[in-house]
Amino acid sequence: MNLTEETIWRSIKQKDVKAFEGYYKVHYKSFFLMACKYLKDSAQAEEIVNDVFMKIWQDGNKIIIETSLKAYIYKAVINKSLNALQKNKRESLYHTDLSLIPDESYELRQMEENELKIKLYTAIEQLPVHCKKVFEMSRF
Repeated sequence: MNLTEETIWRSIKQKDVKAFEGYYKVHYKSFFLMACKYLKDSAQAEEIVNDVFMKIWQDGNKIIIETSLKAYIYKAVINKSLNALQKNKRESLYHTDLSLIPDESYELRQMEENELKIKLYTAIEQLPVHCKKVFEMSRF
């Protein structure tokens, strides 16, 4: 880590709000664009970048950064983006599976339609012979 990044990181770990906000404002856009590149969804990308920054703020004293703060955040944003893509894919498959389940209202309509057909054919059978013949010729 270079001297400037190391100083910023030390300040963030000590809960220096100005250092944190300054770093956020300077680097947010590049992290956001990286997340957008993976997700193709700006709202989700924004949420992921903000989550990573919140994690850094909350758990800064537990995080060990060996390379650079910027590289660490890039990696965290990429990993969270990939996890979000997997989650989106699972949810999409789940919703697709649900759409394959027959709709109960469809089955109910089918039953009602069959009952109506039975009543119709019963009524046709009760017509006088000539009326029945005329009706069947006109409809069937």
